[in-house]
Amino acid sequence: MSDSKPKIFVTRLIPENGLKLLEKDFDLKVRRESTPIPRNELLAEIKDCDGIITILSDKIDAEVMDNAPKLKIISNFAVGIDNIDINEATKRKIAVGNTPNVLTQSTAELALALIVAVAKRITEGNEIMKENLFPGWGPMYMLGMELLNKTVGVIGYGRIGKKLAEMMHKAFNCRIIYVDSSPDTEANPDNLGEKVTLDYLLENADIISLHVPLFPHTRHLIGEKELKKMKKTAILVNTARGPIVDEQALGNALQNNQIAGAGLDVFEFEPKRLDGLEKLKNIVMTPHVGSATSEARSQMAEVAAKNIIGILIEGQSPISIVNNL
Repeated sequence: MSDSKPKIFVTRLIPENGLKLLEKDFDLKVRRESTPIPRNELLAEIKDCDGIITILSDKIDAEVMDNAPKLKIISNFAVGIDNIDINEATKRKIAVGNTPNVLTQSTAELALALIVAVAKRITEGNEIMKENLFPGWGPMYMLGMELLNKTVGVIGYGRIGKKLAEMMHKAFNCRIIYVDSSPDTEANPDNLGEKVTLDYLLENADIISLHVPLFPHTRHLIGEKELKKMKKTAILVNTARGPIVDEQALGNALQNNQIAGAGLDVFEFEPKRLDGLEKLKNIVMTPHVGSATSEARSQMAEVAAKNIIGILIEGQSPISIVNNL
């Protein structure tokens, strides 16, 4: 390829439709391993890059940016941007892109699936049948929760939170309450949900679903104190970011039947989960697959690529840039 083309590095293989958008105009290098990129390899690869497509496990901090003096765009293959030091990028006039909207449906569907799986004790029943331990039907055997007319508390009432609320209301006639501090939510109030305080939500919701970004003030947003405020019959679901929940406190609450159950797609110390969670019957866990559909990932690849194109090619516009340069 010509040296005159801007150089782009992709830290992990993404769907081909995104790569094809970049092949024509850029000197493109794609790391095709399925494992997270080692730090030293990342530093070596980006030295002369104009743009980079990163994933959520790539820590992009001041050291990385200092090592890439030509860098103009960091395009994150995710909605969340907690893996990138936004302040450092903005100081260096490096645009930071993300992929909103296109994974809303997929992630909300997974949150709904986790709610149903916990409420109906589906994985527990599946294991019973796999182990051939079904003792026969009984009036009090494997009782779960009906979702009809329950109160759903959504913490973080953005696109995904609102989509889940819509699904739960339409499917089960659920009452929706929410907590959110976003200016967009304030400017566009939702007729479906009722805005409440966090304490009210914790004390009154039958199902609590987390959809906030990971910031210093949302780390351990749900801890021992908050879990104690929840109903003993409540279900907690997290498809946002693992550290929003104090995993040890949650494990203790589940073990002591302080709440009814939990559904987790994200974990505090990913890719590891807290030892002991696997022994609990009242938890359903999935390996961070909220956006893991062919449809969502293909659209994410397209948005990530178009963010690169929009910044580096004159006359083009990116889809989503999160910082003001």
